[in-house]
Amino acid sequence: MIRGADRPLDRRLARAVVGPLPVPVADALRRALTRGAGPPRARRAVLRALFRGGIPRAVSTFRLADDPGLEFVAVDSQVLEQLYWCGVDGWEPELLPWWRAYCRSSRSVLELGTNVGYFAVQGGRAAPGVRYVAVEPHPVSAEVCRTHLGLNGVTNVEVVEAAAVVGPAAPSVRLHVPADQAATPTVAFLAADTELPADMRRDVPVALDVPAVDVRQLLDGVDLVKMDVEGQEHVLLAAMREHLRAARPTLFVEVLAGTVQLRAVLAELCDTDGYRCYALSRQGPVELSRERLATARLMDEFGCQDVLLTATELPPLP
Repeated sequence: MIRGADRPLDRRLARAVVGPLPVPVADALRRALTRGAGPPRARRAVLRALFRGGIPRAVSTFRLADDPGLEFVAVDSQVLEQLYWCGVDGWEPELLPWWRAYCRSSRSVLELGTNVGYFAVQGGRAAPGVRYVAVEPHPVSAEVCRTHLGLNGVTNVEVVEAAAVVGPAAPSVRLHVPADQAATPTVAFLAADTELPADMRRDVPVALDVPAVDVRQLLDGVDLVKMDVEGQEHVLLAAMREHLRAARPTLFVEVLAGTVQLRAVLAELCDTDGYRCYALSRQGPVELSRERLATARLMDEFGCQDVLLTATELPPLP
């Protein structure tokens, strides 16, 4: 995944160029980019420009250039823009093979923060007989997720359109959406107790009332959890602690910079509950000590900001 500063003017200029591209021209570009054509530095510069430009307006649905068995809708979403131009390398490729492998060996999967459902599609296809619950609070993202499941023939994933919380004290909560996020946001967060970095929660003109569900009601039989809940990971893991001690499910957790409370919770799971923590990289998992977990800038060092916690041996990849 390629990230970088995205100034509004840069994005408008890029969209003015990319938006009118004819589909055959865009497809030729996609094929070349997924083959790794050109010098790496030039390729990265081209990809950054194309990511800013989004998906050409003539595209309604698309198949991945390097995995045409997967189909997605062309909506305004950082995840989908990067998948469109870069194929399976476009979104968290360091994490993906491990997610599919663990889905295949699990009985019941819980994904908290499924967004547009990319990992739900990948996990559901990898393990069609496994029970899979995908939780997403933003109504547009949840609907796009359902569409993606239907397009790809995934029938074992249940979408729960709600925010996972502890409680809840009320049947709904306020979901905040930053101004620079589109109608299908990559970032949407709950303000209370969040560890989301300040630059990701600046300028928030939109807040939606969304249903809430107690995360503890979702844990029955779950032996695999993926968690990307925009700064709420430490809160939900603390609420799940009894289940973690008893069942020791494997965990995939997003760990952003500055998430002191989350890193402390993860270190405690390793210290007291038999977990081992791994950063995920193109070269394979890298075990993190307590000290490294506290300070590691995962994206900068490994290219992925998710960690894998498991109480068992790592499975071989197919």
